[in-house]
Amino acid sequence: MSQADLLLTLVWESETPAGRVRHRDHLFAAAVDLEKDRLPEALKTALATARAGETVTVSVDGLFDGGGILETGRAAFQGRRADGSAVTPKVGRFYPAPHFSGISGTTAAIRCVGVDGDTLTLDTRHPLADHRLCLSAKVVGSLDRGGAADRPPVDWIGSLTNGPGLQACWRGEATAFLDDTAYARPDEAADPVFYGPPRITAHLDSRAQQVVGNFYSGFIPEDGRVLDLMSSAHSNLARGQRCGSLLGLGLNAPEMMANERLDGAAVSDLNAGGAMPFADNAFNAAICTVSIDYLTDPVRTVGEVARVLKPGAPFAIAFSNRWFPPKVTRLWTELDPFEQMALVMQYFERRFADIETASFRGYPRPMDDPYYRYTMEADPVFAVAGRAVP
Repeated sequence: MSQADLLLTLVWESETPAGRVRHRDHLFAAAVDLEKDRLPEALKTALATARAGETVTVSVDGLFDGGGILETGRAAFQGRRADGSAVTPKVGRFYPAPHFSGISGTTAAIRCVGVDGDTLTLDTRHPLADHRLCLSAKVVGSLDRGGAADRPPVDWIGSLTNGPGLQACWRGEATAFLDDTAYARPDEAADPVFYGPPRITAHLDSRAQQVVGNFYSGFIPEDGRVLDLMSSAHSNLARGQRCGSLLGLGLNAPEMMANERLDGAAVSDLNAGGAMPFADNAFNAAICTVSIDYLTDPVRTVGEVARVLKPGAPFAIAFSNRWFPPKVTRLWTELDPFEQMALVMQYFERRFADIETASFRGYPRPMDDPYYRYTMEADPVFAVAGRAVP
């Protein structure tokens, strides 16, 4: 086999204040040339005799060289927001390398790991430098027909590791994400006004919906009662997914009435501050799709989810890289999607255990999708899940 479509998966762990977290970062790699593209030699050797459907796994160490821990003056940090206001560096946060004058890192983002008066301590290494990595490749399909001889080599390892690591805490300590305006939004009017008109539309392309559904399928019990939090016209469940009942909680009744997967629905404004209209321990699982970025008090809401879940029941959140600009919170728009996963993990820490993250990138966008002519890649999917503790 000289060419193949591969699903590359990087598995690694990190430490958080809530304990160990397992991470799985997936990249669909199309038409990989096993002779000239960049992959670990051990993986290439194993793939040479692999057949469609097989998965091969290797341990990878020493992928990242360069960078280190260094100190610089506060004046070297010149970060500004889109509106021109100055950014205050926070411990644990990643910032674009151009925000630091005279300093370069091994990736596009540099981590601030200490603030002491006028001195900043920075980690300019790759975000995965301290983590043990396991790399697997599933052969989705063999392409022995040969490819374009003049195609330049593709760095699949560079693509796979561009982003992963940003969701990890610095040496197990909580990242300082918040300030007084972290959850401010351009439109602070009551949410029921903005969400009043029904939007019977899909917020993800069909390929991404399938990816989300497959992720959820690992958590939804077939005979359980499931809460679809911040629900709309689509629940994004996998085709054939079964559960005892699926109840939607959202802001727009007509949207939820158009959702054929729901067995019932309740209208509630989570940003209004009240409790969810459910009893304690009422559900066996909960999901929330492309909506976590609109919550103005997400820790309280996640705590409410924990209250209505049975002990040990899973809560799975999935999101992508787009949103309604008037209602998205300021902090969310300033974070890389992998760092957004770190923020969601922080929401989970008080009331959930067995936390894990997953990312899915590079899948081909369906050709009948209206955005196909703009990008041939499907919407990326980022996910966080955990299990409720009493």
